Amino acid sequence: MRRITTAFLFAALAAGTAATAAAMPLMGTQLTQRIVNAEFRGYTNTSRGFENHIWHFLPDGRVRAVADSQKILVRRENYRQEWQDVGAWRIEGDRVCVAFQGPNQPVSGCYAVEAGSRHQVRLIGPYVWQGTLESYE
Repeated sequence: MRRITTAFLFAALAAGTAATAAAMPLMGTQLTQRIVNAEFRGYTNTSRGFENHIWHFLPDGRVRAVADSQKILVRRENYRQEWQDVGAWRIEGDRVCVAFQGPNQPVSGCYAVEAGSRHQVRLIGPYVWQGTLESYE
């Protein structure tokens, strides 16, 4: 099972990288239009493990998040945790900046957003995220 999970994680990372290979940066007004009341769903690898996040960018500058992480421990059971968080977001030049108040503080920072095909995006900042950005309804 551990090999399957590891293989899946690497395949997901490779697929995300390929999907955003021809990405174009979102800038200023275009970035603001895409972010307001949008939902980012993405993943990255941090010291907590492989993390999946959903960030909802509210029109009033607040951001809500739900997330989980999984860390594959050698010769032990996989370690999995889930959490929720809130914070604030703003556009600073051509980057979206997020400042979380709780468990997501380590991923807070400013991110350039590169748009790929359809809703695919890559956020580049303190971490590199692969995911989607779509209007929240």
